[in-house]
Amino acid sequence: MTFRVQKVLVLRIIRELIEFKPKSRKTDVAQALKFLSSTQKKKAIVFLISDFMSDDYEQTLKIASKKHDITGIRVYDIREEKMPDIGMVTMEDAESGQIQLVNTGSKSVRLGYEKHYQEKIKYFKETFSKCGSGVVNTRVDESYVTKLLGYFKSR
Repeated sequence: MTFRVQKVLVLRIIRELIEFKPKSRKTDVAQALKFLSSTQKKKAIVFLISDFMSDDYEQTLKIASKKHDITGIRVYDIREEKMPDIGMVTMEDAESGQIQLVNTGSKSVRLGYEKHYQEKIKYFKETFSKCGSGVVNTRVDESYVTKLLGYFKSR
């Protein structure tokens, strides 16, 4: 494949990602993997981009990774890692739209949030590792290009 053809394919993928309009705001990694397994019959190189704040996708990843070369690209914001102590805050769940008043001044609330967040990250890393799939972690303020180049060089 020539460089020009590769460039056109990459630009097409980027355009489709930018123009994509999701049907739901909910993260469902298992559903995405089921869709992949049911529609892509030939072996493919797959990049699954998500925040991976989902669970129960180990079985579907196991099935999909037997056929495809899958890399999970976790995109996150550093501000998601810890909840700041700023008192009572109205928060909206990005997936359900539910609005709730949260007391960020409560140490147990902050620790509970951090524990939940770390459990999701651990699940992501361990699940992809068990299934023989690669992982890339990139913050929204970092160059994903540098991260991806480093990942491809290591493979």
